[in-house]
Amino acid sequence: MNKQFKLSLICASILALTACNDDDTVTIDPNPDLEVQIAELTEQNQQLDEANKDLTEANLTLADANEELDGKAASFVSTFQEQCANIGVNFEYENPNPDSPYVNNGKSPEASLIGVFGMPEIPFEHNEGSTCTSCHTDGHDSGKACDTCHSFAAEPVEPTDPVEPVDPTDPGAPDMPTHPADGNWDSYTGASNVGTFYYNADGASFVNAAFLETRMGKQNTFYEWKEAAEGEGVATLKTACGLENREFITHEYPEDGKSYTLNSYSNFKGASTFTTFRMEEGTPIASSATFGPGMSLEDDGEYYIDLFITKNNTCKNLITNGRGEVHYYEYDTRSNVKKGSPDMGPRNAGARIQVTADLHKSVLKSFDWFTPVYGADGQSFDPQAVDWDTVGSCDLKLKVQVIYPLG
Repeated sequence: MNKQFKLSLICASILALTACNDDDTVTIDPNPDLEVQIAELTEQNQQLDEANKDLTEANLTLADANEELDGKAASFVSTFQEQCANIGVNFEYENPNPDSPYVNNGKSPEASLIGVFGMPEIPFEHNEGSTCTSCHTDGHDSGKACDTCHSFAAEPVEPTDPVEPVDPTDPGAPDMPTHPADGNWDSYTGASNVGTFYYNADGASFVNAAFLETRMGKQNTFYEWKEAAEGEGVATLKTACGLENREFITHEYPEDGKSYTLNSYSNFKGASTFTTFRMEEGTPIASSATFGPGMSLEDDGEYYIDLFITKNNTCKNLITNGRGEVHYYEYDTRSNVKKGSPDMGPRNAGARIQVTADLHKSVLKSFDWFTPVYGADGQSFDPQAVDWDTVGSCDLKLKVQVIYPLG
């Protein structure tokens, strides 16, 4: 607009001050109307210059304010969902573990579960026809076949006839006792002060066997941002906001120019600590170890815990003494309510379980974790006659005798 006014001034000046005739003489022919127009355009041009200067300054001020607001907005972003909403991609967080209150808002180091939690169950077709070393390089399997250190699911069978859908079984309230049914635990607990022993108050203990079965040996799945290998992953927030499973993580996407993948990992819902003892020269020696076995209801109507472990003190003590105790424990460090919270549940949750070794169903195996040495024929064996030098692993079937609360 400023340039148009300047051009108007130039044209008006030429028309006002010059004229042409047949010879080379230049005649000045003042034009009062054009001179007035020139004065008006000159004044308007000066006003536009001043306005443009003011607008430029205002624009700089707005740019600074916008930058400050962007900084403040970024400072209020604390989740991946808020990051994505900032760029116009809106979605809500979904808990990948609906039966657990924990929110996935952090990273977790990778760790091998083999040798710590026993035998993870993996799909039947995981490495059909292969050995572990063909797909694992961490050396955990020591060259053995996968079925010696993993519990394979049964091969799927297609039904021949249509199967009616089965309604899911309600495991019942976790604080409703099933072993024993009357909830009289005083003779089992060994609590130092029975008067203040809180049993299963506020649902802080899982004394319902059917409910406990849904927790023991089961895993929670979480998600984390993991730096990707070259040529893989996503390098921008916009792309990250469109990833599959994006709704299962709240941890912010690291906008540092590197590429990341949305990685999933699983951890057991709780820890199972086995407490056993052995006698040495008349003195009882306690032993404890943590594993991740599951609990299941079998055809005889009883609950059992399956424990497939290397030969160790826990195995020897359970076989020799025939009994032990399992402390199943879940702990939420965020909760400040010991017995129960309406939002997050109890800080302490779990149960104590007394078990006996079923010597008809337990099998002691060789060092190849496959060949039976004692058991496997449905017959009991004499624990005192076991030559432990021939045993390398233990496939134990532990019958649940009593489930009683934490204390």
